[in-house]
Amino acid sequence: MLSSTSSSIIENFIHSVVQSHEIATGLKKLTSHEQIIDYAYSKGFSFTKDDWDEFVLLDSESLKSQSKQSAHLHDTTHWSWAFRQVSTWRAMLMEGADQGSS
Repeated sequence: MLSSTSSSIIENFIHSVVQSHEIATGLKKLTSHEQIIDYAYSKGFSFTKDDWDEFVLLDSESLKSQSKQSAHLHDTTHWSWAFRQVSTWRAMLMEGADQGSS
């Protein structure tokens, strides 16, 4: 079960991505949840993969099935993949972000 402490750390990391262009830019090259967790750790946010997985699962439960499919089945090599993993980051993407080059 996701503890309130872990949830708070993850939420702080997510917020830091929204607030900092530099941190957000670092997400573009990430292609796995493990890389997101390692990246968060490098920025001072420490949480386990189990906590991250549960957070992402809880976040995705509120999505419509089409959005859920877009978030999880999108090409992991595309620059926008990491941004699609949580709703707060998805909201940062402009329409058409899944088109064009990586």
